[in-house]
Amino acid sequence: MRSMVAVFTFTRSDNDILQELLRVFSSGRCTAREQWSMQAELLVEPVGWDALWKLSKDFCKKFEVRYPCVAYITVMSVNFEDLSANVDVLRVQHEAVSLPESIVSVPLIELWPTIKQREQCVNAASTAEFIDLMRFFYDNIWMPWDDQDDKVLLPNTIEDRMNLWMELHNGTIPNYIARSITLLRTSAINAHQKLQELDSSLCEGDFADDDDSLLPPNYISLCAELNARLDGLMSKWTLYENPLIREQYLVKTMKKYQRNKSKKNVIALWQGGDIAEFKNITKFLETRVTYDHTLTITMSAEEALSLEPNEVVVCSKQYEIPEISLSQITLCSIGGATLKASDMRSCLLMLSDVCQIQDMTLHCSSVNTVIVMLSGTLQVKNCMLLDDSSNFQSDFAQGIVAMSGAKVILEDCTFENFYSGIVIHKGAQMELRNCLIKKCGVGIQMYSGAQVKLDGVIVEECTEQCIRCEMENGIVKTEMDGLEMINCKIGSGDLQKEIYVTQDVNM
Repeated sequence: MRSMVAVFTFTRSDNDILQELLRVFSSGRCTAREQWSMQAELLVEPVGWDALWKLSKDFCKKFEVRYPCVAYITVMSVNFEDLSANVDVLRVQHEAVSLPESIVSVPLIELWPTIKQREQCVNAASTAEFIDLMRFFYDNIWMPWDDQDDKVLLPNTIEDRMNLWMELHNGTIPNYIARSITLLRTSAINAHQKLQELDSSLCEGDFADDDDSLLPPNYISLCAELNARLDGLMSKWTLYENPLIREQYLVKTMKKYQRNKSKKNVIALWQGGDIAEFKNITKFLETRVTYDHTLTITMSAEEALSLEPNEVVVCSKQYEIPEISLSQITLCSIGGATLKASDMRSCLLMLSDVCQIQDMTLHCSSVNTVIVMLSGTLQVKNCMLLDDSSNFQSDFAQGIVAMSGAKVILEDCTFENFYSGIVIHKGAQMELRNCLIKKCGVGIQMYSGAQVKLDGVIVEECTEQCIRCEMENGIVKTEMDGLEMINCKIGSGDLQKEIYVTQDVNM
């Protein structure tokens, strides 16, 4: 993996961000995109600046590379109307990944100007500062309906949304409600993207404007469904965006939550089926749910996770789950369900606090990492983690990543076909009992300061190393502190060959 150059970063207070956004939208006479375009012409260098390009999911899909992907580029020209740039690719972070030399219409918000520029005459700092503000707007404030019907985005709307964003992040809005609001915005953006994809497919097909009979099958009904969904989401969003309505709605929601707070919240995810399947589900739930629990059965994974569940029971064979951070949750299934990502993203599950996962297959399709444990304790039992993707140029997929402060206990689990099966960072703990790791590039990747205990573990068929131990720069050792093994089979059994101790110069 190549190291990348440093980029400009900015630290602003919430009020500073609000005031800068209000300056951009001060005229109140244009659409959001038109306002940004006018400002970009004043502040963004038109040509010749270097940047890191963090490819969007759409570009990763187009070039068939695993998300996330980073490239070092130079800007050849800027389209201020579209807020995009034509770029030449200088190098890619992963050496084995290849991209076209020249790429058109890269959104400016995907670019991070570098501090060091090859052309000394460009003003990269002001360009970076403007793009950073615009990126914040599109990542946190913008809503899909802002671009509909030449809508003028007024300063008071910016202020209302910025205040909502601040309340979501300063703890004013409780986590269980904040999660619902975040999912609501994500759902609206996803519906908008699907509408854009439908329109793009229509343009590519070169259909006559006046002949509906030539439209793709179900095109009209799909558009109607997505527009209706977007309208419904917009109405619900109003409950949160308007500060007066939000205050009353939050009081009502919090009262309802407090009434059920004393009971454990169990959600059953089921896509529907026949009466025999329902009886089996009922029988299983009776073994897990008592009068001290509340039970909800729903088809929607988004709705299930927005209800702040203590436990989610997946009752169908396969489910796609949305991108959301989870904490203090148990995930299990009836008969070993498979969880996949609903769309391309960095990880399938991002967890913290105390979590448990049991009797599941966790699939790495469309993601770079199956589980990221940020902090706290995670127990995983009788699970299969695998990656059978074949359409990416070069895989750097990871099974489980334990960050500093995390403790992960794995029991009776299998990891198959990852670049790195398990990654344990400095300050993290990992314990594996009766687990199998096979067909990976590196079975277990651990860093200096990590604690790893292997009991009855088999690591086999790894193309690089079964276990790789990376020491901090300046520390020279041939053995890895923090690694304990009991009754394990590591590759050929020759531990001097199968356990590789190296020095990480980038730590």
